[in-house]
Amino acid sequence: MDILNFISWIKGGQYSSTIPSNAVTVVGVPNPNRDDKYLPVTVPVSALGGQTNIGKLLGGGIVVSEWDENGVKKCLIASLTDLGTNLVWTVPAFQFGPRIGITAESVSNGFTNTNAIILQTGAAPTTLYAAGAARLHNGGGYNDWYLPSMFELLACYNSSDIVNKVLGDTNGFCYCHYWSSTEVPDIQGLDQAKTQSFVTGNQSNVLKGADTKVRAVRIHTL
Repeated sequence: MDILNFISWIKGGQYSSTIPSNAVTVVGVPNPNRDDKYLPVTVPVSALGGQTNIGKLLGGGIVVSEWDENGVKKCLIASLTDLGTNLVWTVPAFQFGPRIGITAESVSNGFTNTNAIILQTGAAPTTLYAAGAARLHNGGGYNDWYLPSMFELLACYNSSDIVNKVLGDTNGFCYCHYWSSTEVPDIQGLDQAKTQSFVTGNQSNVLKGADTKVRAVRIHTL
């Protein structure tokens, strides 16, 4: 069992919303019985042999987490700036329902969520809403950017201190809420999606028509 498999196993699905000064956020190999493919796990730098790419400018953005997936080293890249100023989650016609449903409810796969949000609009993506703006982002010339899921956005938050040291106050993450691509399950409301607070670390249900910050992500193979 390699170190990331061991860490993922020993944590048992739990994660930390803060990072000690001697630790970084990584993502363990997924457990097939859980939807936690990108669940962040905080580990000492020493457990990674003193090496980490967190905060490195790479793949058109900046690295916020990294993991080993079936022997392939991958990392989650965040865009170098916020997209626009504040954007709604989806187009006005669908801000109060109907819900998209299970295809947009993943807590770990923002790529599929983003596709589902755009598909519901019945039109090509635009920069007027969060998922569309994320999909149209082309940082580094890459065209596979998307709106992060809850866990992916949490990984961004967990690395925000390092990211902001690299990018500075202007381009770093703001102390505010950011949209995730994860739609709130039906039992909680048909007009809400999840956001991540970069102040408290909490995640909240917010109306899809609210103006909220957006940061795109993509997965990069190392």
